[in-house]
Amino acid sequence: MGEAAAAGLQRVLGPTGVTLLTLSALSPGASVLVAGGDILHQAGTGAALAFLFGGILTLVFTFAQAELGSSFPLAGGDYATIGNTLGPRAGFAQFGIVLLAAPVFLGISASGTGLYLHLLLPGVPAIALALTAIVLATGIAILNIRTGAILTGAFLMVELAALGLIAGLGFLHPARSLTAVFASPAVVTASATAPLSLGALGLAIAAASWATSGAGQAIYFSEEMHAPKSVGRLVIGIVLLTVIFEFLPVLGIVIGAGDLKAVFSSDAPFIAFFAEGASPSMATLLTLGIIAALFNALVSGLTCYGRFVYSSGRDGIWSEGINHALMRIHPRSGSPWVATIVFALSGLGCCFLGLSTLIVLAAGCGIAQWVLLNVAGIVGRVRGLTGGPGTYRAPLFPLTHVLSLFAATALAVIAWNDTATGRPGMIIVLAAISLSLLYHRFVLDRRGPGWTMVSAADPA
Repeated sequence: MGEAAAAGLQRVLGPTGVTLLTLSALSPGASVLVAGGDILHQAGTGAALAFLFGGILTLVFTFAQAELGSSFPLAGGDYATIGNTLGPRAGFAQFGIVLLAAPVFLGISASGTGLYLHLLLPGVPAIALALTAIVLATGIAILNIRTGAILTGAFLMVELAALGLIAGLGFLHPARSLTAVFASPAVVTASATAPLSLGALGLAIAAASWATSGAGQAIYFSEEMHAPKSVGRLVIGIVLLTVIFEFLPVLGIVIGAGDLKAVFSSDAPFIAFFAEGASPSMATLLTLGIIAALFNALVSGLTCYGRFVYSSGRDGIWSEGINHALMRIHPRSGSPWVATIVFALSGLGCCFLGLSTLIVLAAGCGIAQWVLLNVAGIVGRVRGLTGGPGTYRAPLFPLTHVLSLFAATALAVIAWNDTATGRPGMIIVLAAISLSLLYHRFVLDRRGPGWTMVSAADPA
């Protein structure tokens, strides 16, 4: 087709386009309607507290990420910013985390799409619907990025409207007070209601923090921005919007659900809640809106992380032939089409793991990532590598970084003490980091004349 491997990404995006792409990629709808549903099952009415505290933690965590991205606006995202601050080895540890987390996110979005499509097409297996959704989304993700931004922006409006309907229904018809929700959180099952334990709340906060994170994905588009150093401020604005968009509908279902046991024990609690308070036709309309939101997350996630895979080829991480293939830019759309397809294939495999497993893995990846980012943020500022003129500077340095490290450590301890789900997830994340470091030591370090990452001064 005449693809070029040497061509770089084109600077065609402004702040609005990047905001739409990033919000679509992190998908408040997918986070609330899929991950949020799982958190409702785990934490019951404590889900509102989990999203409140998780959102605050995410904001504090993200200050360091925003400063790093503004100083090193590269398509590799966090692994490139950490690598340019702490060195290639640390950057490659983050690469391993993202290499695990990105397909997991795609699997969550696809599985959620399949779950809600199955409500409308009960005769078709949910897994088949999930796989089909990834294939269709991949085709759209390969389009020109400006065209993709317009399409995902339209889908995003539908997604936010669906979340607004859920929040509005709960606030207009409350079944319990805010005091009852926040003072006495309870786990709710089909047969019983019990007080929420501190450990369960901690795991829910970790999951909610992951669900509200993702604003840093804007950094993946920084090489296509007209003013790349402005990406740091953009990241903070996006995380604030995300927390608001996700907390309100979760609070809405918690205060508005009349029959807590029926709603919270449902496989699709938000649909059950809407069916309880609105007509069946409105519930069907909401289901369609949810499907649009989840499909939008698929398209945007593929668009976003296709740049990550492209960057790994440009950085020479794989063999020469693989690197050359991953760097291919489509001559018409300007997108890294091979890298996008490779990422899609990894997401197909994650669809078979199950939502609960995927969400635990995602939360574990988030904890490890925040540790690396905040260490890099401290080192970068002290060494004068970040926070320079014209770039974003994290406020209250180094207080927010230290608080982030303390909170991430506390969440890691809580997850590790949960032997049923939290500990296996943390072990898998640690294994991914270990394998990355081994690959760096025994493959990349042995390449002559030596392997180095692309820096902010020489993006391809």
